[in-house]
Amino acid sequence: MARPTKNADRRLSRHVVFHLTEEEYKSLHDKAALAGLSTNELARRRTTRGKRKLVVETTKRVDPAFLKRIDRIGQNLNQLVKNAHTFGRLSPQVDALATTIDEIIHEALHENPE
Repeated sequence: MARPTKNADRRLSRHVVFHLTEEEYKSLHDKAALAGLSTNELARRRTTRGKRKLVVETTKRVDPAFLKRIDRIGQNLNQLVKNAHTFGRLSPQVDALATTIDEIIHEALHENPE
């Protein structure tokens, strides 16, 4: 006799893969054995049934204005390269653009963390 099919909302159909160090895995495996569960089942329960809220900390916020500046610079570089290939000459704007790129990189690297 075949096993009855589960309802779609109870079926475990998605996979999550992550890596652990040897020590992390051993700790998880040992705790799972004590609980009489497989290592995967304990990991699943810890991620889906915990009462704690997941807190994601970021070290640096990316400013949308910064990304827009980088995008514009990329577009300008693309146009300069296309013109250089088409006409066989380099635009005088390259020096100004290179200076702008250097300033933006310097600003990004030396920005105070929030």
